[in-house]
Amino acid sequence: MPHQVQSDPGSKVWSYLQSELGTRSATPSNLAVGYLRTYLTGVEPVVRGDWPAIGRRFEHLVLTGTDPHVITAEDLLSVSFLSVSIPPRAAWAILTTQRAAITEKLEQIPEEVSIEHTNCTLAMFEADSPLQELWDLLRRDENGKLWGMGATKVSKVLARKRPHLVPIQDRVVVAELDATDAGYWTMWWKAMHLRENGKSLVADFAHELRDRVPEAGKLSLLRTLDIAIWMHGTHRG
Repeated sequence: MPHQVQSDPGSKVWSYLQSELGTRSATPSNLAVGYLRTYLTGVEPVVRGDWPAIGRRFEHLVLTGTDPHVITAEDLLSVSFLSVSIPPRAAWAILTTQRAAITEKLEQIPEEVSIEHTNCTLAMFEADSPLQELWDLLRRDENGKLWGMGATKVSKVLARKRPHLVPIQDRVVVAELDATDAGYWTMWWKAMHLRENGKSLVADFAHELRDRVPEAGKLSLLRTLDIAIWMHGTHRG
């Protein structure tokens, strides 16, 4: 069923969830739950394929004592579990010559803040924010030239370091939501702060979806929705 287009980007996400992955009572449908369960466990898959997905390991490769303010080789390897790879020159610089500058920016981005929380403001995603400055740092080399780090790759690296704050900009999900790369962070912030009659609409939907699949318990709300939307966009029909 086509989802209704809304002028407000946050409402557009909510409209999509209701029409594509929700029930009449605006709770996660059995299909949405099946997508998440299939991706993470492979049990009773709702679509054909080789399940569970290797992407379920994206969050798992973390060594004890890893500094949350340092992008590590494990972070870059984990990105490959989501079907992209970091260009060799960029990977080397991120781990060596750019390491100090990257860490300086990560130290300015609180690791305990989640996008859906009231203490997360839209200013954290704006042009002069440390998060945007880190994005720009990963996008280009030391001479300011692009080096194969597009929006998808950069967002996946950032989602490894701040999984509760940064949404992954996968092309399938971007297309499903009729979104743009430039407005992606704003869209998700507005969606996660969308409220009606005291109820947090998108965040509560994500909470319920996650709660219905035990293996999803440690995922961020952003990642929970990302999986369901990606599965729907990839395997619908």
